[in-house]
Order: sequence, then structure tokens, then C-alpha cells
Amino acid sequence: MNLNNPRSNRREEALTSSAREGEQVRKRERGNEPRKNSGSRAHVPACSLAEMTEPTSAGLSTCLLILSIALFQFGCDRRGSDVSARRPESSPASSTTALVPLTNMVLIKAGSFVRGKYPVTITHDFWLGKYEVTQGEYTALMGKNPSHFPGDINRPVERLSYFQAVAYCSAVTKREQEAGRLPPGYAYRLPSEAEWEYACRAGTTNLFSFGDDSGTADQFAWTLENSEGTTHSVGLKRPNPWGLYDMHGNVWEWCLDWFAPYPAAPLTDPTGPASNKFKVFKGGGWNQEIEFARSVNRFMMAPSSGIYFVGLRVALSQSHQ
Repeated sequence: MNLNNPRSNRREEALTSSAREGEQVRKRERGNEPRKNSGSRAHVPACSLAEMTEPTSAGLSTCLLILSIALFQFGCDRRGSDVSARRPESSPASSTTALVPLTNMVLIKAGSFVRGKYPVTITHDFWLGKYEVTQGEYTALMGKNPSHFPGDINRPVERLSYFQAVAYCSAVTKREQEAGRLPPGYAYRLPSEAEWEYACRAGTTNLFSFGDDSGTADQFAWTLENSEGTTHSVGLKRPNPWGLYDMHGNVWEWCLDWFAPYPAAPLTDPTGPASNKFKVFKGGGWNQEIEFARSVNRFMMAPSSGIYFVGLRVALSQSHQ
């Protein structure tokens, strides 16, 4: 012990006092019953009242330190359990977008028709444009007009390839999705050949949707007999029984299918072969006789080609179809 250093003397006295008090605590603990754990409460080491009220004892410092740690841990546990109890269960965000088809789309209900001797069945509802896509609609979205007969934006767009027709449908889909009018899983596209013919026939079994008499075609179709060598504004003739205009004449219309002979068998939701050389278009046009505009008639062209008597009509359905 250094007698000449008062600070050292005080430190040694504190250590000695701490040792004596620690021994007293151990003696008392050996003579007392062990404390019972009170349920969910944190166990706090016992401290005598004297130890907690003696400001200079090392026992007080040690006890307060242990008590502080225990209480802090107890508080953290309580806060953690409270937060966990209050936290709401996470659930995936559900967004419901209402389907708002383009203006002038016609809902076509599922059904069937007979092609030759065999039934063709469409098992899903879909929408089809009431009119052929006009030059104005195409130019507004795609920024250019490929048509051979400009000057009237209500004339059908033509001289566009199959690929350009598909690109237009994709652009419509994107625009309508961004506008919040098209739910996930729906897309604008070209109709399949079977969908197109089903909609053209509109429940009829005749050569044309208006009957078998080509002499009455002038009321329904722009063809070589009455077109005067040009296309005409859409919707000027009478519609078919389902309210679709220009399904016969004005311009032929691209379909999704690759060209191939019709199978000699009943068909359900046919989409043609997986690949081939030409794509199908249907409906007849301004530069061919009415006989080429029958409901069953079809023609074909390379998908990269465009010509001044072929345009498009847009369909809408769930995209997995």
C-alpha cells in the first residue's frame, strides 16, 4: 500500500470494502431460499436495500450495472413482442383493372359454325372491331400512313404487311395497358381465321352474311362492281347481323393463321399450322368481284409483303387464347 498517495489509498479501501460486502452477500444468499422466477418477468439479481442506498460502495455500482442490463433487456423483449403483435400480416397488393374495350368493339360470344361438312367451334368470347382500322387510327398511333389511297382518314389503312399489322395491335395493347383500361392477361391482336369467319357469318349458313344472292351485295360491300377503283370510308354500307361493317369487301383483312388446306375434320379453336410460307387474309376487297368476298373465301401472302387491298381489323381477348 502506498501511504504517500491518497488517491491510491482510497482505491485500495474501496476494493477492500467491496470484498467485505461481496462476502456478506454470498453469506446471506447461502442462508436464504432461492428466489422463484415470476412467470414472464426477467430475473433481476437480488440487491439489499443497504447496497442500493450506499452511494460509495462498489457493490452498489455492480448491482446497478447488472440491474440496468437486465431491465434494458427486459424492455427490449417487451418492445419487440409488442411490435410483433401490432405488425399486420403482409398480403400481396391486389390491383383490379376494369376491362374497357376500344370504342366500337363488338363482343362475340362463343359458338360454332359449319365450314364445308365439318363444325368449327370457338370456345371463348372475344371482341372484334366494328370497323376496319382506319388510316386516321393507324397514323395517330404509329406516326405514318402506308396507304395507297390517302386523303380521307376514315378510309381503311392498307398496303401494310402482316408484321406491321401485328405491330399496330401490340402498340394498341401497350397504350391501353398504360391508360389503365386493359387488365393483365388481355391483349389486342389479329383474329384467327376461324374467329374471323365465325364473326363474318354471324350465325348464318349462307354464302354471305346477307344471304346467297350476290345481287343484293351493293347494300353491304364495296367490291369491283361498285367501288370505282378505290377504297371507301368504313361503315358506309349495311352491317352484318352482329353489327360488323365491311366484313365483305372494301379491303381484305389479315388473320393470325399461316396458310394451309383446311383439315377434313371437326375443329376446336383452330389457329392453323405452326409455320408456313404465307399468312391468311379474308373478306374480299374493292378490286375483286363479289364472288371473292364470300364468308369462306381466303387468300394468302408473305407476311413481309403489303399491298393496297389488304388491311386489318382488331380483335381483343385474353392473351393465352
